[in-house]
Amino acid sequence: MKPSADSGLHARLQELESELAQQRAVLAQLSASASDGLDSEMKDARAKLRIITTKFANVRKERDQLKQANEQLQVEILDLQASMRQMVPGLHPPATAFASPSEIAQSTDQFYKCECQDVFFELLSPELSTDGITFFFKTHYSKLREMVKSYFSAAEQQLRQASTLDSLEGPIMNVLRKSYQAKWKVLYDRCRAAHTLRIVQDMQSVLQLGEGSSTTLATLKSFADKLGELLFCYHISDPPIACMWENIGDQAEYSALLHEAVDGFLRPGDLCIVMLPCVYKASGELLNKAAVLPVEYELAS
Repeated sequence: MKPSADSGLHARLQELESELAQQRAVLAQLSASASDGLDSEMKDARAKLRIITTKFANVRKERDQLKQANEQLQVEILDLQASMRQMVPGLHPPATAFASPSEIAQSTDQFYKCECQDVFFELLSPELSTDGITFFFKTHYSKLREMVKSYFSAAEQQLRQASTLDSLEGPIMNVLRKSYQAKWKVLYDRCRAAHTLRIVQDMQSVLQLGEGSSTTLATLKSFADKLGELLFCYHISDPPIACMWENIGDQAEYSALLHEAVDGFLRPGDLCIVMLPCVYKASGELLNKAAVLPVEYELAS
């Protein structure tokens, strides 16, 4: 019985070893299959990634082309608008040099970032307090705006009286503005003659910036001439452009949509002081953000 039992056990062991070998073969096959599958999936993923990258590059290229085409269309639209203005009966062709609202906005932005910042950092911040700086800007805006309004007010008052109209707003004022635009540079030279210098001299008699030197006076005269030109263009633009100069010196909560810092760091909701005003189209569309300073801004002085 013992040899027979050993023989049966040995046969059973061989059978189990055979099954184990089969299972190992199956596992090896499955492993190889899984590896091949992963490699295949990796290759597919890489191929798809290359396709996506290519499409992304093509979309960016198309976006740049559309952006360039849009800029060209904007130029064509402005040219078309200028041509249409020239077709208004009874008008001299307006000077093509007179700026569109978008061009006036660009000039205002350049004025804020160049002339205004030069005056702020070189003359105002070393010598004046925050109240003094807001006084400087607000007074210039007020005086120069009054200069522009006064230049046209006498003739427009006579026209109102002659026409027995309470207001010229409407077609009459539109025609007048187009006429002003036709020779706006000549008109502005007449408007500012002696007035901007007097305004600057009056300001210097109070503030004595730069120790009252002739160089400082020339710098301030150039600043006043440029600001007066912008206010003049705001006034004769059709429709007029609104400049919120009354807000100079006011405190506001900083908003990246409405404000831009002259200097210092501001986060949304921080209190700031308006130094240079917002500028709007007649439709209410914002053309230029207000230039502001943090309430706790430390001046050089």
